[in-house]
Amino acid sequence: SPFATDQPRQTVIGAKNPVHAKPGQFALEQGLLQAHTLAMVSNGFRIFGYLIGLTALYAMWLDLRVTDEPSKVLGQFWFEHHASSLQITEAVVSRYVDPCGLIVPLGCEPFLWHPVMVTVLGWPTALVLLLLTGFFLGIARLMRGSGERKIRGRDLKRRGEK
Repeated sequence: SPFATDQPRQTVIGAKNPVHAKPGQFALEQGLLQAHTLAMVSNGFRIFGYLIGLTALYAMWLDLRVTDEPSKVLGQFWFEHHASSLQITEAVVSRYVDPCGLIVPLGCEPFLWHPVMVTVLGWPTALVLLLLTGFFLGIARLMRGSGERKIRGRDLKRRGEK
């Protein structure tokens, strides 16, 4: 037949529409696992967002517990809880993330840590962590998309499946 090939084909199990893969060809090359990978990354962002949210609740609890002091700023909170990671983060951002520190021929002063990050480190901890929580949960929701939304009972009744 004109459609026959000299290599045998294998059926990929678990796909809605059976897809035939050539031996030695990975499923990622065919794009079969993109939806699964996207869901995993989305769940990772969601979990990370929830962990940051729990840290924000802890920071709010610390602020409410001591009423005679103003809110703790992020830099102080970070320094009190893990000073070495703050110093490592400064070095990594200044040397490897900031384009002026990374590309020496640009000849500009590094701008990402000192004006930008130092300003953020001066903001209240709970505010910054709540903003980060919203950011990560929003990214997770955007990645999930409308195709992966939960099916409600009302939708099943409309389709006649319930």
